Order: sequence, then structure tokens, then C-alpha cells
Amino acid sequence: MQVGAVLIAAWVCLMPLAAVSQESPTTPDVVRMERDLQETRSQLAESQRQIEELRREVQDLRQQMSSRQEARPDESAEPTTAAADQDPSFLAAKIAELHQDKVESSSKYPVKISGLILFNSYLNAGNVFAADLPVLAFPRAPGSPNGSVGATLSQTLVGLEVKGPTLLGARSSGDVSVDFSGGFPTTAYGMTAGLVRLRTANARLHWTNTTLTLGQDAPFFSPLSPTTYATIAEPGFSWAGNLWVWTPQAILEHRIAVSENASLVLQGGLLDPLTEEVPFFQGRAPTAGELTRVPGIAGRIAFESRSSLHPLLLGVGTYRARQQYEAFPQITSWTVNTDFTATLNRFLEVSGEGYKGQAVGGLGGGIWSSVAFPEPSAPYSAIVPLRSVGGWVQLKLKPLSQFEANAALGQDENYSKDLHVFPVPYAGSLPSFQKNQAQFVNFIYKPKTSLVFALEYRHLRTTMFGGESAAGDQVNLAAGVHF
Repeated sequence: MQVGAVLIAAWVCLMPLAAVSQESPTTPDVVRMERDLQETRSQLAESQRQIEELRREVQDLRQQMSSRQEARPDESAEPTTAAADQDPSFLAAKIAELHQDKVESSSKYPVKISGLILFNSYLNAGNVFAADLPVLAFPRAPGSPNGSVGATLSQTLVGLEVKGPTLLGARSSGDVSVDFSGGFPTTAYGMTAGLVRLRTANARLHWTNTTLTLGQDAPFFSPLSPTTYATIAEPGFSWAGNLWVWTPQAILEHRIAVSENASLVLQGGLLDPLTEEVPFFQGRAPTAGELTRVPGIAGRIAFESRSSLHPLLLGVGTYRARQQYEAFPQITSWTVNTDFTATLNRFLEVSGEGYKGQAVGGLGGGIWSSVAFPEPSAPYSAIVPLRSVGGWVQLKLKPLSQFEANAALGQDENYSKDLHVFPVPYAGSLPSFQKNQAQFVNFIYKPKTSLVFALEYRHLRTTMFGGESAAGDQVNLAAGVHF
């Protein structure tokens, strides 16, 4: 009897197992198990991918630390490395920083995007050339409107920076920047549809004390510009003593340490010998400088002190090129330049540039004129290079880290002796100018690193050939977000 009870109990217990073994392998439970297994495999694959990416980022971080150590051999990297080894949160923070700065690229090298979304509103008084970027003032015709009001976002900037591989012992890098000040499409509502325009672009190789740069930027022998958020599309004091035109150039720079906090900077390079002719809408015709088949050549030597109390920069440069107009003999274009930046105390800084030259309209000098010819009754019967002299100076007051005030003045002047005989500019539709002066005062407030607010008052006075002069003013309110 007991044996029969045991057999009956065993049969009852084994019945569910037998039923399960006879069920189809596609029952819901099995399907769910297979789905969970697939998800687990996918998660493992994703985890493996993240681990590989983490390894690459750690390697990038180590390379960056090594590069910084090579650039600053007097500083030891051991504390940083030890902190990374002993504190995992330190390494995690660095990796998070890399995640923030890195943009995915096909080359897999770090790419950083930056820029400035800038809103400018302005009120003009007088007859100024370019309402949003006033650089000249013209006499006002009787009965004509006295000024204008407007706003624009065309001075918004977008830039990219990239760090590349090591070549011949040098670290490679590059950058490019564009804005929306390339003109306005001739369509309905085109006034607010600024065209994208290339500003600067550079590719560099960095050795310990030497840098090779191939790109387009402000002439390296005229490296400074006044501080302003009113005229970003053209740097401050364009047409008023600032040689700034973004020019294709190849530059070799070498630094020689003269003390612990001071160095001598030697620069030399070749430049596209641009002149100020307005290009065709399509197709590139050579300018008068490019027709000579000889590049411009320039050099600069500067002393740079990095003292914590009184940083100082003093530079002297020169430029020389040739220009070919029509069938006339070639003309020499040249400049002698100087630039400086000096910190007087904790709150005050003074900076500026000066130049003297000939036929430098292509660099932004000579009030945008290089050569001139006699009256239109005898066009191109003779031609002469215009000599000019100009410069600017700025005083910066910065009592707080978030606030600064700048006052600056600039001037460009063509020699009256040249204009009296040759009063008509060769290129462009503007009349001949003898002198152009500009002054501004602005107040810049940055409550946060990424936010900027600026208020500027600018005054212009332009003297045309013959002595007639005109004045213009602008009040500019700017607000922007850096990213």
C-alpha cells in the first residue's frame, strides 16, 4: 500500500514535467527567454563599444597631458598623473571634459565648435557709409534724412578648431571661422538673410619653439585690433589706421627665450599680394598684385614679456610687394609697422599699432586706396602709388573681471601731395579721401563667461580731397552668447 502511494505521488509530480517536455519550443516562456538573451547580448556589445571608446579617450587625455608637458618642460606632470592614478573621479572629470569639447569627426581627432551669436542694434546720425558697419562719413545733401536706425545678427560668428596627428615631431592643429556678412541676396526679405562668408582659416604645425602656419588671417605683421562688439564683421578702425584684411599667407615663427618670463619672437612669411579691386560675381580674376607673379614678403620681430604684474609686447614689422596696373611700370607696395600692448597696472592696459607705407589699399590702408590717376578726362595716362600713414591707440580699463571700458582713436591719411596731382582712385566707385578719423568709447559687461552686453558710441570724421569734411555718429547696443 505504501509503495502504491509513493508511485502515485511520483506520477503526480512528474506529470507537469512531462507536459512541459512535450510543449512546442515556441511557447511564450521560451520566446521571452530568447528575447531576454538577445537583449543581454546587445547590452554586452554596447558595453564593449563604450569600453573601447573610454580607452581611446583615456589615451587622448594622456597624449594631451604629454603635449602640455612638452610645451612647458619647466612644469612637472607627475602630480597630475598621480592624481589620475589615485583618484578615479579625477580621471572621470577629465573624460567628461573631453566629452564636452569633442565633436565627432571622420578623422576621429578632437574637434571643438565655438562661436558668438551676436545681436546689434544701432542708431546713426549723419550720412555714414555702411549703416551697420560705419567706416566713413559723407556730406549730407540738403533735405536728406539725417541718419538711420536698424538691427542685425549678420555679425554672428561660427568657428571650428581641430587637433590632428603628430607629424615630424610637431603637433598639428587647425581652425576656421565664418560669419553672415558676405552681402545680402537680392530677393524679398533679403535684408535679414546675410550670406555666409569665410573669415579666417589656418592649418598649423607646432614644435617646441617653432610654428608653421598656412592659412588666411590678418597680416601677421599687423596682429592687433581694437576691442569692440559694434564692428565684428570688419575689425575696429577699418579704413582708419588698422591694417587687417584677412589675407592668404604662409608664416614661420620661432621663439627664443631670453629669460624665464620673456622671449623674442621672429616671424617671416609670404602673402598673397592683394589689392582692393572688387572681384567678379563668379570666377577669380587676378588682382594688380597677383599679376606680377611675385608674392608679398614680410617679417616681424617682437619682444614679449609675460610678467604677472606688467605684461608687455613690442613688435616691429615690414612688408613689400609689387603691383601691375595696365601697361604701366610695376609699382612697389611697402609698409613699416609697429604694434604694442602694455599693462600699466591691475586695471589699465594700453595697446595700438602704427604704419607708414605706399600702395597698401589691399591691406586696408590708404583709406582703401593703393594708386590714383589724373582727372577722368585723361584716364590712365599716368598713375602714381599713394603714400599714407596711419594707426590707432586704445586705453582699456578693467576694474572688475566682468566689466571693462575701452576708449580708442584711429586715423588714416593719404599724402596730399600725391592727391593734388592724381586725385582719382584706380579701383572702386568712392571718391578720393585725404583723411579719415574714428573715435569710440564702449562699455562691455560679461555677467557670465558665455554672455556679453556692450554699449558703444562712435564718432567719424572724413576729409575728402579738396578739404571738404563730414561727420557721422553711431550708438550701438550689442548682446551676445558665446558658445
